Amino acid sequence: MSAAIDCYNDLKYLSYQFKDDGMTHCQRLDHLCRTLGFNNRHHFEQKIAELPDDQIGKYSTRIMRQACARVLPKPNVAYYEFISQHERRMRFYSLWAGWDRRGQEVRVPRGLDGAYAVPRLRDQLNAPVYVIETDRQLVAWRSKWHGMAYVPAALARDHMKQAFVRREAVVEGPRNENYGLEENFNDNYATWYPVGE
Repeated sequence: MSAAIDCYNDLKYLSYQFKDDGMTHCQRLDHLCRTLGFNNRHHFEQKIAELPDDQIGKYSTRIMRQACARVLPKPNVAYYEFISQHERRMRFYSLWAGWDRRGQEVRVPRGLDGAYAVPRLRDQLNAPVYVIETDRQLVAWRSKWHGMAYVPAALARDHMKQAFVRREAVVEGPRNENYGLEENFNDNYATWYPVGE
């Protein structure tokens, strides 16, 4: 039953992202339920309660994805830009932290003004830019739908610690010239392969 409640709450969260459409909250819920193949919100709630958790999860994931593609970042909150790719590869918009002992650049996630960046990126890109606000959304994004997402600092640090602890690899002094550079960071994106997550 908990999965059904989560799914209905996901639907309500999605509904709040359409406040300027001229519909009441209930009309909007009914409309969204029809787009999912249900007659109205009551039919959705009844049928979801009858489904097994794995099928409910499919609806929840679809609804969360739509909501994350519409929601705007909170103002005055630091966000990090991550790109989740298939085969567990992650990229992030980065900041130079220093050199490691092998003379390679150490890059860490760079805090960004999501409220400024996300609307502009959504206008420029031919792909969604997600705003992730909860643990459930983050897990679904990383494992199911992938793509570019803006993640608030606290959530990013909790779930993607390995990208931040890279700073510990920085050594004092000039670059070790005995090694050639392995990566080119001209676009400011660093790649990382999460282990054990």
